[in-house]
Amino acid sequence: MFECDKVPYEALWATKPTMMNQQDYILRIIELAGRFLAELRRAVMEGGLDPHRADDDIIRIGQRAGLDVELLRRVDLDTLVLLLSPGGEPEPGRVWLAAELFAVDGERLLRLGELEGAADAWRRALRLYAQVDPTLVVRGVPEARTRADELRRALADLVDAPPTDAA
Repeated sequence: MFECDKVPYEALWATKPTMMNQQDYILRIIELAGRFLAELRRAVMEGGLDPHRADDDIIRIGQRAGLDVELLRRVDLDTLVLLLSPGGEPEPGRVWLAAELFAVDGERLLRLGELEGAADAWRRALRLYAQVDPTLVVRGVPEARTRADELRRALADLVDAPPTDAA
């Protein structure tokens, strides 16, 4: 069973990186978050986690990383990128984490039958994956390009799907 509260994010977020170890710090965050989000994604896709509970977990993960997921859901795509770029440059770890959160959120919304919401979440994730350095490789975490390709296919399938009969 997936349990958000058992993830030791505090240890990572509490440590402020120096210029010397910033890349290692970012890679550690991405590696830990990647394992955790893969578990959350798997639980959502396999139906082992209530989609409403998954929403709580998505919000909580974002909060632990200093991200206001509810705000990020409401802003337009350009503002979304700006909010994750505090000095003008996208912050790689946070951008990647936000992209993964939106990717999982899209899966969650799809399970709820909220197709427009799923499409919006995946478009947000795609926009953020485009901001991630393509040379960033972290053990156990799919490359941003790979995840973006998966989402493009899922989004195309969603858009091309015949409408459901609501009668």
